[in-house]
Amino acid sequence: MSKNNVIAPYLLIFFIIIFTWADTYLSVVHAEPVGKINIVGSKTRTDVLSFFMDTKEGEEFDPARFANDIQRLKNTGLFYDISGDIQEKDGRMNITLSLTNKVSLIPIFKFKQGGGTSVLTLGAYEVNFLDRMLEIGAQYERMSGKNGFVAWFRHPYFFSNMNRVGVEIYDHIFTLPLLTHEGEEEAFFDNDQSQWTMFIERRVNGNFLAGLALNYYTNTFTPDNSTADKTTRNTQFNTKQELHDGTTISAGPSVVLGQINTERFYVKGTTLAFHAEIAENLLGSDFSFVKGLIHLTSAFHPWERVNIATQFKLGSKTGNEFQHKFYLGGLESLRGFFDGQFRGEHMWVANIESGRVSLPVCQLWNGLPIHSSENLSRCIAHRRGQNTGAV
Repeated sequence: MSKNNVIAPYLLIFFIIIFTWADTYLSVVHAEPVGKINIVGSKTRTDVLSFFMDTKEGEEFDPARFANDIQRLKNTGLFYDISGDIQEKDGRMNITLSLTNKVSLIPIFKFKQGGGTSVLTLGAYEVNFLDRMLEIGAQYERMSGKNGFVAWFRHPYFFSNMNRVGVEIYDHIFTLPLLTHEGEEEAFFDNDQSQWTMFIERRVNGNFLAGLALNYYTNTFTPDNSTADKTTRNTQFNTKQELHDGTTISAGPSVVLGQINTERFYVKGTTLAFHAEIAENLLGSDFSFVKGLIHLTSAFHPWERVNIATQFKLGSKTGNEFQHKFYLGGLESLRGFFDGQFRGEHMWVANIESGRVSLPVCQLWNGLPIHSSENLSRCIAHRRGQNTGAV
């Protein structure tokens, strides 16, 4: 073998290393800095939006970082339009970020009736409180003649755009009759539950979020013995499942892998969440138990105007106290069954749903993006013109 044949592979490796290093070096050294960042069209305060972005004036411009900033703002669900225009001038990348806020004050009105129970809910929440992207809300509930309320506050960028904190306060009186798996009435009593929850979440990176919740809640059970039949059923139920008033103090660590992103009307991505709740007498809790939940969620956007979402939940716990069981049934967990009809120490549930977005005629006619409030107005005006025969 000649000397040249021996040296050739080493020369090839050397030049590959040199070219790779040169390409990386040049891309870093000659990356242009960010010039002026102009934010227009948003009702949210500019200093808040700037804090929400990792792209900063004077730092090197990173297209991937800027794309993450845009996606982070989209995921807030606060804006119709988010677009960025980048112009190079005098060796700097000047950015104009255009945003259009959605209506941020959301009223709440719900009425449900069935199975001998009626629920009226009235309230409102604001997701751009003080124009700072803070969320605050409250609602009043009246369930079968009993009053309750909920109030909450959430801060989505506590000391960092990676942190989210919140406080939630509940006071409910649940008067739903207990049902067997077959839907037959089993027992009748009120469950007066008050709860305080504080939580903090930190998104370590785009695909890893960690959180911790602290819970303090009390339960008081009052049997409804207004008739002989109810008294008999309540007595029979208590021989199988004795109800205990008390206070629960628990900690709830959680980890979420993956991320679901919002794009206009659609959501796309996958998350795998691990939640736990741990109550212990040493913390001052009247009850001790460990509760675990695995939650897989996926969303797809396979075709235009079509969104598909699916989820799978698997849970298990120790202990058998009535107020700490898993509950399934109702619109929030298992449609077609009464609220809380299924209960136990172990559970699993899975579902898949499909949604279709209906677009105005004018979008198909002239391509106007209806996520723009200005174009939406023009779109509506155009449709009215069609309906009245105007040209």
